[in-house]
Amino acid sequence: MSFGSSIGAIISLKNNKRKRSSQLERYAKNTGSGLSNLDDYKKLPKEELDKLGQKIKAENNKKRQRVIVLTAIIMIVLICIFWYFMF
Repeated sequence: MSFGSSIGAIISLKNNKRKRSSQLERYAKNTGSGLSNLDDYKKLPKEELDKLGQKIKAENNKKRQRVIVLTAIIMIVLICIFWYFMF
């Protein structure tokens, strides 16, 4: 590869480079969400932030309990199947 063709390739790549967008912009564009700015959390009073935090914790606890119950049920079924075939 000669020096001239490599410079041409570099210039071509530079001219064809696309504009990069952030993940947040792509999410907003694809979902139609209005979440383009994340500065809204600064406007909430401390009490509302605490309420929001408690709500999120409660939702996470419910999800965790569901996962634990489903895992326990699946494990019991697998142990029963294993017990049936072994004895």
